[in-house]
Amino acid sequence: MYFGAENIAVSYGKKQILKNVNLTIEKEKTTAIIGLNGSGKSTLLKALGRLIKFEGEVLFEDKPLSARTDRQIAQILALLPQSVQAPADITVLELVSLGRFPHQKLFQQGLSSEDNTFVEQVMRETKVWEMRDTKVSSLSGGQRQRAFISMILAQNSEIILLDEPTTYLDLVHQLDILSLLKELTNHHKKTVVYVIHDLNHAARFADNLVLLKAGEVIAEGTVEKLFTEVQLKECFGLEVTLGNDSFTKSLMIAGVKGG
Repeated sequence: MYFGAENIAVSYGKKQILKNVNLTIEKEKTTAIIGLNGSGKSTLLKALGRLIKFEGEVLFEDKPLSARTDRQIAQILALLPQSVQAPADITVLELVSLGRFPHQKLFQQGLSSEDNTFVEQVMRETKVWEMRDTKVSSLSGGQRQRAFISMILAQNSEIILLDEPTTYLDLVHQLDILSLLKELTNHHKKTVVYVIHDLNHAARFADNLVLLKAGEVIAEGTVEKLFTEVQLKECFGLEVTLGNDSFTKSLMIAGVKGG
């Protein structure tokens, strides 16, 4: 297994949120975690990113991730939580530069010339270089999300985890961010995993899906295999009809039976 979960269980008090979840994430692919509110999507992502306590193991290349040092783990995976905050006066360049911390040597003061070059390269690729001196607090929602994704990219981890990266964004910026994430797998060989609510976005931009229901993975696999009327009814209790996007030809929900 490249990356994934083995018997992950999470409880908050007496309430069990995740129930012995086993999960395999494919290398250099985009995986979308979908399910109803309260199904455990964000909890699973936080467990994979080691932000919360859990039972079981997160595995990387068939070995427990916990066997590695924090610095090594930071070079393997990066997690962008939902509604992440930044200091009020920090500039975009300063924010993105924070991503280089796991690569700095002991007692190193500031970024090396190699670090600075890498940060600039990342910022140009994500189209935030021109706003490098702008305060993060003054950015629009879409610009702000690009800045935080740039910070994650500056960390240069193999695996990128994102919790609802398109929340609070309008449709234009949702498509912009999801296209950027797809670009990371297609051209930068990153493994991207995100929680997302919009099922048509998941079908259009992801390679693989993880269907979560009541704290359990009920199915995982390719979009073509799992984005079906039967599986969507099992996961969401919805009766839907599927069609194809007229532009991309990707699968999409064309109709939903009302109550």
